[in-house]
Amino acid sequence: MRIRQAVLPQKVAAILVAVLASLTGTTSTARADDTTLAPQNEDATPSLEIGTGINWLSLPSWGSRRPDFFGSGDSRVVDDGLNLGISLDLPLGQIGSQPLVLEWNGSIAGLSSNSTNRTSLAGQNSLNLSFGNSANGSINTLTASPAGILPAAAVADVTVNDSAGGTAHINSTASSSDPTGRITQFASSSSITGGVFTALVTNGGTPSAAAYAAYADNTGLTLRATGDLSNSAIVDERSEDATVIDQELLLGAPIDLQGGWTITPKFGPMYRSIDRDVDFRRTLVIGSSIPGISVPQVGVEQNDELDARYVGALAELGIAKALQPDLSVSLDARFGGAYLHSRYRSHYSAVLPSVSTGAFDFVSETRDDASLLAGIGAGLRYAPKENLLVGLNAGIDYLNKVPTINYIADAGGVSPTIGMSHAIDYNVSVSITWRF
Repeated sequence: MRIRQAVLPQKVAAILVAVLASLTGTTSTARADDTTLAPQNEDATPSLEIGTGINWLSLPSWGSRRPDFFGSGDSRVVDDGLNLGISLDLPLGQIGSQPLVLEWNGSIAGLSSNSTNRTSLAGQNSLNLSFGNSANGSINTLTASPAGILPAAAVADVTVNDSAGGTAHINSTASSSDPTGRITQFASSSSITGGVFTALVTNGGTPSAAAYAAYADNTGLTLRATGDLSNSAIVDERSEDATVIDQELLLGAPIDLQGGWTITPKFGPMYRSIDRDVDFRRTLVIGSSIPGISVPQVGVEQNDELDARYVGALAELGIAKALQPDLSVSLDARFGGAYLHSRYRSHYSAVLPSVSTGAFDFVSETRDDASLLAGIGAGLRYAPKENLLVGLNAGIDYLNKVPTINYIADAGGVSPTIGMSHAIDYNVSVSITWRF
């Protein structure tokens, strides 16, 4: 077993094993696991291997459906994280004098990546953001006193009549009349499918004031601000969580050669899933006039899910060399093909404190394709005692097709469609094998 994400070991058919055995004229009952340190005779036994590793998986990336709002993003991203794998080898007997071993490999990995861009609003005295189809609401009043004037005062009045007929309203005022006065206050109120939010910040020592108001439902968001916005900022984030699951069932046969060499062809079916959850988020971070007081963020986010399912077959040829009775090295090459089914889902949602607005502007796409798999790996095995092996592995794996998202311009802006690119996985792992 090898711990990896993009492509796990591939195996060669039992028919090829018999042909190779007849060509070499050799016989062996060594196990199919390439952790075998030296040829064995009739005592091939079941084994269990458990390992964990670190993977760096280079994947195609994509930006938001609203590049004018979130930015265009990068073309590729590297997700990294830990992998846990299990392998079980079961000797099946022999074809003639050639031993056969059934090998099951399974692994699961959790990967992630994120990026953040912060834009200060220093020098601005107004902000107006809208997204989606504006909810049926209004910001009736939004005022802030000019900088340098006492009292530092701010007023916000906002209403929403949401898509389900619900209503929410907030009227808020704040004033700091002397140089020691500071106020930071915020409030939110829910309707049925939406809500409203206000925040007021005043500082009599500066003196300065700022007012913020927003309303939203499950059709869109409107956010406005006025006054001294120098302590506030717009933060754009892209975060990704990926889950990779691999399953293999392989038939192989080790062939012992002279000089401590062993070759092991393997072949069998495989299944892989790569589930990517990508979130784009733009929020307004409101600066407080009172140390230790944090104002909740308000904004909008796009949630994307892109899932890939691979079903196919893998082939592998492994070569192992016993350096000492308790130490060996191995190399392997893998190749395979798989049917690929991809599914994409996306939606927007408003971000208001303590308000559940529901999602809007749903999109769904599917695509069927075929993918090739390839990889190389190397391993070092040490046997500290009988029936126990400790391994160190490294590898590079390649998928020629993984789904990504492309955008096509249309009358309504852009429409997402599933495209294809490649993935490269770099991995290192450690493992422990028990022979029974």
